[in-house]
Amino acid sequence: MYRFSKPVLFILLFVFHYSTVALDFAKLRLDINNQESRLRSIEANHGYLSPELIEPLDTLVKLSLLANRLSDADVYIDRALQIVRLEEGLYNPKQYPFLKSAIEVEMDQGNWKDAKEKLNYLKWLVDKKYEGPAVDRVSLLHWIVGTHMRGFYEDNEESEAEHLINATRISETAVMYSQANGLVKELTYLDLLLTLSNSYLLEVEGIRGGGSTSYRVRRLGPPELNIFEKRSEAEEKRYRVGLEKLNMIRTLSGEFFNNALEAKSMADLYIARWQGYFDRLEEHEFSISRGRDGLIEVGYEPSEVDRLLSDLSILPAGNMLLTFSEAAAFTDEAGD
Repeated sequence: MYRFSKPVLFILLFVFHYSTVALDFAKLRLDINNQESRLRSIEANHGYLSPELIEPLDTLVKLSLLANRLSDADVYIDRALQIVRLEEGLYNPKQYPFLKSAIEVEMDQGNWKDAKEKLNYLKWLVDKKYEGPAVDRVSLLHWIVGTHMRGFYEDNEESEAEHLINATRISETAVMYSQANGLVKELTYLDLLLTLSNSYLLEVEGIRGGGSTSYRVRRLGPPELNIFEKRSEAEEKRYRVGLEKLNMIRTLSGEFFNNALEAKSMADLYIARWQGYFDRLEEHEFSISRGRDGLIEVGYEPSEVDRLLSDLSILPAGNMLLTFSEAAAFTDEAGD
């Protein structure tokens, strides 16, 4: 029922997930000039590698990325990493934000080879040398997953399967790590469940697309064994585990809403879209009916509910924790 092209999936998963910010570039240039003056002043008084430079360097990285001055951002990032590693050691967590920015610069420039090298180093740090709270580690894993999802769309075709497999495996690890560390009541846990469900969806897109991506995603063992899932079985498995994650979100979502019935009813719409994507018509109709009845019971007009139900494909895939009014406003904006 619902079929998404690769560009449409990209928009649903990423572009609509972020609000549009109207930038005042004149003010941005002024802010950059002010921070550069501050940087030079601190440098003159405390030296080229003073730890007091970290704060203005961090600000300059963010401002340069906003202004799309990627070369400048790269210079500031390199200098900040030098200082942080000299002061705090090679594996300290203070470098994580700068490493993330360095990866973003490479991706924005289309340098996926360098982006993946830096991403692999960040993954190694988070896996082997992590220092810090469990919830921050989960946030880093979530960011890494999002980077691999972006790579699926933007990197070369030969790397599609690599990004899909990494996104799914890291998402699964992050979910289990959250469960083991008592983070299931955190909003980040629900975000992870949704991200994992979206990872399964992307794997299905890769399977349906055929070619080497489909073979690599369906491989059941090391390449030398040459054992693959059948396409139908691979899709069925991902349908079931993805649906399981969405139902987990439905169960937990009431804790993050003022109205638990509205939360569950909105989750039903996402579940219905998932079922529709896999042509599970009977299950789809049940979820639609349950969600519609719940929203009307909450107090929304049937005509307004039916308007939202008329095209579930434009619901934002990156956020399930929307009230009915928020989702309706979003779909109205997307439809304009």
